[in-house]
Amino acid sequence: MTYADDPVRLARLLRDLASALEDQGVNPSGSSPARHLMDDARQAARELDPGEQRKPGRFAAF
Repeated sequence: MTYADDPVRLARLLRDLASALEDQGVNPSGSSPARHLMDDARQAARELDPGEQRKPGRFAAF
């Protein structure tokens, strides 16, 4: 099976790519090519698999 045959699998790969870039220290508010790649990967993943939403984070109020 190829990624072209499985958009959900491709979306997961793109999300993993974006997460790996962020884990390596790519500034999410910068304007570097890596940051644009990260944004584009997340956007493409949302288009391929809109049902997959970001997992809710923790909320702490003080």
